[in-house]
Parts: sequence; structure tokens; C-alpha cells
Amino acid sequence: MKSSALRDGTAPVTPYLLTLCDELANMRSKPLAIFAAGDLAAELRILGDALWLIVRRPGKGGVAMRAATWAGETVATALKPELGEIARIRVTSRLGVHIIAAKVGARTHPYFRLTTRFTPSAPTRLPFVPRDLYPLDHHDEPLGTSGRVHAVQRGLNAGLLYFQLDDPAAGTFFYFQNLTALNDYCRATGTKPEDVVGGEWPELGFLLPTPEPGAEEDIAPLALGKEITLSDAILLCRPDGPSDERDCARHFLQLLGGAYQLLDLPPTEYRDWVDRANRTLHDLDRAPEATIRHYGHRYVHPYTAAEYPDIMVQMSIIQAIHDWGKWNGKPHPLEAEFKAGLNKFWDPKLKTLRRYLPNVGDDKDADAVDSWYLYHPLLNLGRLAHGGDKQAKSLFLKSMDYAIKAAHHFDYKWPIQYKITDFSVITETAGADGRGQTDVGGVYAWVMLQAFDLTDEKRYLDEARAAIDAAIGLGFGINYQANLTAWGAAACMRLWRITDRDVYRDQSYVYLA
Repeated sequence: MKSSALRDGTAPVTPYLLTLCDELANMRSKPLAIFAAGDLAAELRILGDALWLIVRRPGKGGVAMRAATWAGETVATALKPELGEIARIRVTSRLGVHIIAAKVGARTHPYFRLTTRFTPSAPTRLPFVPRDLYPLDHHDEPLGTSGRVHAVQRGLNAGLLYFQLDDPAAGTFFYFQNLTALNDYCRATGTKPEDVVGGEWPELGFLLPTPEPGAEEDIAPLALGKEITLSDAILLCRPDGPSDERDCARHFLQLLGGAYQLLDLPPTEYRDWVDRANRTLHDLDRAPEATIRHYGHRYVHPYTAAEYPDIMVQMSIIQAIHDWGKWNGKPHPLEAEFKAGLNKFWDPKLKTLRRYLPNVGDDKDADAVDSWYLYHPLLNLGRLAHGGDKQAKSLFLKSMDYAIKAAHHFDYKWPIQYKITDFSVITETAGADGRGQTDVGGVYAWVMLQAFDLTDEKRYLDEARAAIDAAIGLGFGINYQANLTAWGAAACMRLWRITDRDVYRDQSYVYLA
């Protein structure tokens, strides 16, 4: 979480922020449109060289969201709203024509949606535009606010921002920028909408991507007369703030669902998945680039004709083929063929499955293992064991002691990579976020619950609980790799059903969020 430090003068300000503060303090013109959503009052008005949506919770502050910005003198006209719109504004300037469409509603929560389209009056290069969302106190002053940002866009994932306004207590806000609507703009400017939604309090929201300095000359300007979407922003509002991280995650999921319902979904297309699965199995069996032989057995290449066979890939493919066989009504021959070589990954001294086969090349550290690589193969072994596979059950259960030993050594807080022989750490944290594999505890908990179901031994249930308990407090920092995080959510739900403790059901929301 991030908190502001504006009141003690330690937070930075920018000219854009100070200009907005002055314009908010000196509002004199009439709004172009006034409307409401639930208990929120809203207006569209011009402040300086931009059109703003100002949303207020009476007596408790709110937010200001920029809809469009331009240069020079303008003529702003309120047009007749089109179907579903509450307001439509046309702003004509020397730069071109901006059309801003506003929609509002109050389904589960009040929402506002602003879509901004721009038609250049000449070949145009858009300069840097500051972020578009600012919290306001009850005097419409961004610098008088404090709050917390819980989640922002990561990389090229969904363009979202989730924050709460603590002082004044105006509630929780969820901003969603529909990045799909920006496709034409990004293609035209050679940009990517990567990490474009976020910010530092109180300058939050969307940062329009622009070409890197020096790259502009290689990119054609926006074409004269061709309309292009510059923003499609959705803002959802709750009147309250979360009480803890589980409540925070639950609110996040509800608000994300509200934003999703407002998006235009792509049309459903028919795909022959059965035919594709059959062709995939055929290629896996026949293509020489797909598999390789060692010790008289057949193993899967992790990548096409590349990398040494490893237990995680081998088990993932076996489990997928097993599921296909169950659906199809009869096992596929490749399942048995790939399972035949599993014992070569077993280390009888360590009593665990190794990542690589014993003959792995010298260019690999045979003892190095990513934390999740220890447990993911066990997860798939456990799934086979639950289906009655005796070989899988034997390998699974005799691997449990080492699996628990590793969890105890790292106190349920796993590093990125370590030596399987002595647990010495090779890589402690990831450079991108300074954290280890924070969600391994979730997949570990699921593996322990598989063992509990197979044996009814309470120690496995205790291990699952200990791993989930150790992750409480990580909040939105819990995600390392989403396929692992999903198993954490499943483990929490299973623990809730077994123990009847609501904290585990609620913790599943943290993994999902």
C-alpha cells in the first residue's frame, strides 16, 4: 500500500498538479452538464485547457477526472446525448475536434464512463499529457487529501487502479481504462499501453503512452480527419473503505466485476477444440521436435526441440493427456508411455523428485530448483493419485517428507531458486519487485490437502493451514505467477470447507484479487 505524505510537505508536486489546484479554487464558469449516480453528484466543466468530470460525495470529497485536453482557444458545445449517454460534449480547438461521451449508472455501485475521441485538424503529434485522476477533499483541493493505493496495472495487464480516500473519508474508487479501445492509437503512434495506469498520490490514473524521445521521426503523425479513441475510462465508487486485506480483496473483485459488465464483449466464435486436441496429440507423438529419448524412455521437450526434459513439464503433459482420456472415455497411449520414465527423476537419497534427469548437461546446475518447481509436479501426481493411479500415489506420498522439510526450512516464505541438496539460496528475490515466490505457499497448501485426502493424516492439514496463515498480510503483493496463485485460492476454499473457518474463504478473495 502507498500513503500520501502531502500534509507534511514531503510529497512531490508538479506544475500540472498546482495548475489544477488553482483552477479548482477559481471555478467561475457554469458546468456543461450536471448529473448524479446513486448518492454521488457529478458535473462536466472546463478548467483551463481541459474538460473535467468532477464527482463529489456531498461533504466528503471526491475525485476529478480529465476527459480531454487541447491547445489554444476552444468552443465547447453540449450535443444531444446518444443512446445510453447522459451527456455528449464537442470541443473544437486549433488542434482538432474532441467528442466526449459520458455514461452513468448505479448497478451494484455507482459508475461513470468517459469515452474521448479525437479528430485532428492537421497531421498531429500529441505531447506528454499528465495523469487524468485526482482525489479531492471537501474543498475540491487535491493537496488536502490522503489515502492508499491498493493495486495498479502491472505491465501489459488490465489497466486498473484501486484506491481509497481516507481523509476525507469519501470511500473506495476503482478506475479501469479499456485498453482495447486504444488499439488504433497505439498502432498509429508505435506505443504500448504498458504500466500506463497507476501514479503517485495525488496524481493518479491514466498516462497516455507517447513515443520515446528520438523515436518520433520514425512514426507517422496522427492522420488529419481520422477519428481515434484517446481514452475509454470507467470509474466505480463505493461509499466505504475495506476493514482488512480480505475485505479489500472482496471489494476489488466486486468492483472489477462491475467494470467488466460495462465492456463490449467480443462476439463468440466457434472453434473446434476437439479437432485441435486430436491434432496436438498427433503432433506430440509424431513430431521429432516434441520429444526425446533417455534411458530407454520418452520425455517431452519443454520447448520445441529445446531444453532438457524436466519433471514439471513431463507431469503437466501427462496430467493433460490423462484428462483428455477421461473425457474421451479411454486412455491415450501417450499417457502410459510418458509415465514410464518418471522414476528416473526420483532421487532415493534426498527422497524427492529432481527437476532434471541424472544426465542433464553441464550447462545446467543439476541441483538448482525454482521453489514452485518442487511442488507443481507433486500437484499433478496428486491429481493422478486421486484418480486411482498407484504409481503416482507412491511417488507422491514418498515425496511428502522432503516437501514439508523445504517448507519448514524457509518458514513458508520461499526464495526464487535454491539448491535442492542443502537449501542454500541461489536467488532470494526477483529484481522486478524485490520479493520471493510469494504464492508458492498456496500451491504447497493444495498439495498438502491432496495428501490429507489420500491419507487422512492431520499433519498434512496442519501444514496447509500453516502455509496459508503465513501468507496473510501480503495483500496484492501475494502474486508471483498467476497459475500458482489460482491454486492458493482453491486451497483456501478447500480449507474453509474442511475447517468451517470463514477466514480461509475470505483469504481466497486475496488470491483471486
